[in-house]
Amino acid sequence: MQTVHSDEWRPGFAKRAENFSDVCAQAESWRWAPGETIARVAAAVLKGTPMLTIPQRMTLLLYVEHLNQDRLEQDIACVWPSTSLIADYLGSSQSQARANRRALEAAGFMVRDYTKANRPAGVEAYDLRPLMARLGELEAVDEAIREAMEARRAAYSDNVVFASKYSARAPESRRLEQSHENFSSSVPGKDAAAPRHSSPARPAPRTGNGKAGDNSGQRPRHGTDSALGSSGGASGFGGANLAPSAYAEMVRQELRTAALVCPRLAPLVTPTLLADPLSAAPEVAAQVAAAAGALLPNPERNNDQTALWGWRKHGARVLVMLAIAIEDPEVKSPCGYFGRLTGQDRGAADLRLNLARILKGKGVTPPPAEPLPTFEEPPLMFAPGTEDPPWPEIAGHLRALVREGAWGSWFSRVGFHGIADGVLTLSTPTGIAADKIKRDYVAAVLQAAEAAEVFVERVIVTVRKR
Repeated sequence: MQTVHSDEWRPGFAKRAENFSDVCAQAESWRWAPGETIARVAAAVLKGTPMLTIPQRMTLLLYVEHLNQDRLEQDIACVWPSTSLIADYLGSSQSQARANRRALEAAGFMVRDYTKANRPAGVEAYDLRPLMARLGELEAVDEAIREAMEARRAAYSDNVVFASKYSARAPESRRLEQSHENFSSSVPGKDAAAPRHSSPARPAPRTGNGKAGDNSGQRPRHGTDSALGSSGGASGFGGANLAPSAYAEMVRQELRTAALVCPRLAPLVTPTLLADPLSAAPEVAAQVAAAAGALLPNPERNNDQTALWGWRKHGARVLVMLAIAIEDPEVKSPCGYFGRLTGQDRGAADLRLNLARILKGKGVTPPPAEPLPTFEEPPLMFAPGTEDPPWPEIAGHLRALVREGAWGSWFSRVGFHGIADGVLTLSTPTGIAADKIKRDYVAAVLQAAEAAEVFVERVIVTVRKR
C-alpha cells in the first residue's frame, strides 16, 4: 500500500481523510495472529460497530466477505471489489456505495491504496488492515453490550434455580379459615383479611370422602422456612432452619479451595466467613469489590461494581469466581470471564470442578470433595401460596389480561411467596415457564397488581425443583 503523504492537494486528485496518516500507521503495525479468521472478523463487525449506520455496516461486511484466509495469514488484508458490485449487493446507487466507503475510511476501518501519483490505485484498492488492527476493540464493544444487557435483566427480575436436592415448600404465611388468630399475612404491615368463602366461580376443594371440607384452605405447617423467596442468603438457601445446608457446605468447600488457588485472596477467606458463608457481613462484600478492582486488569470496566452486583446475586461465591477469573490459564479476558460468571443465574454450576482443574494445572493435588449433607425433603406442593392474599385478587385481574390458553400453560401451577418492599415473588415448576413469564407476562402482572391496588414495582420468578 502506498502511503505517500502530501499536504498540497491538486484539483482532480483523490482527497484522503484527515486521519489518513494515523490509519496507515495502524495498518502497517498489524500482524496476523492465530485465531483471526474471516468469520470472527465478520462477527465483530456485525455486533461491535454500533457507531456505524446500517448501510455502512453492510458495506464493510461486503468488503470483509472478499478477504482471503490464506492471504490474511500472510499479513495481507487487501480486497478489490468494484464499486458497481458493492452497489448491486446493497441495492443502491454507486454514489451511495462511494459515500459509505468514504465514511468507513473516515471512521478508520479501511484505507484506499494510492499510486505514487497520488491517485487511487486500480488494483487491490481497499486495505482492511486497519479493521484487523481494531478487532479486539470491536469485540470489547460487543462484550460491553452483552454485559449491559445482563445487568438490565438482573436488575428487573432474577430467575432462581435451586439445587436438585431441594424441593419447593409453602411459605410461612398461610390462610387458616378456622382461626383468625393464627393468620399470618404475606404482605408486611397489612391487617389479616377476612376468610374467603366458597363461591360458584371457585368451588372448595374436596376431601377424601368427596365432601367439601370446612378447613379447605388450611395447609399443614412444616418446621422449616420456605426456601423460595428467602432473603437470608444470596443463593436462596439462607434460612437458618435448613441446617445442615448442602449448599452452604458446597460454598464452604469452594472458599477453602479458592484460597489455595489464589493466595492473594486467601486473607479474605476468614474463619468467620467459613463458619457462615451465606450470611457474610457487608464489609466482606466491600473487601471483595476492592480486591476485584485491584487484581483484575482494565480498571475502566468498573470491576468493583461488577463484584458488588454479583455479590447481590451469589453472595460469598463471588470471591470464588474472582479467584477463577484471575488464576485460570485458559481465560484470555479475566474481566469478561468474571462478568459472565457473576451474570449467571443463582444456582450456578458447582465451581469446585473449575478450582480442581486449576490446581491440577499448577501441579497441586486438589483437596477431595466432601459429600454434601442431606435432609428429609418436605413434599413438593402443586401451587404453594396461591390462596394467600393478595394473590387471589391479583390473579383475578391477571386472568382477565391473559388468554385462557396461556393462563393454563404458564400460570396454572405458579406459586405465590409474598410481597416485600414492592417485590412480588412467584415460583414455577419449570425453567421454561419461568422464562416465559419473565419475558412476556411481567408487565401484565404489574398491571394486575395495580388494578388490585397492591404496590408492586418488581417481579421475581423462581424455579422450584425436586
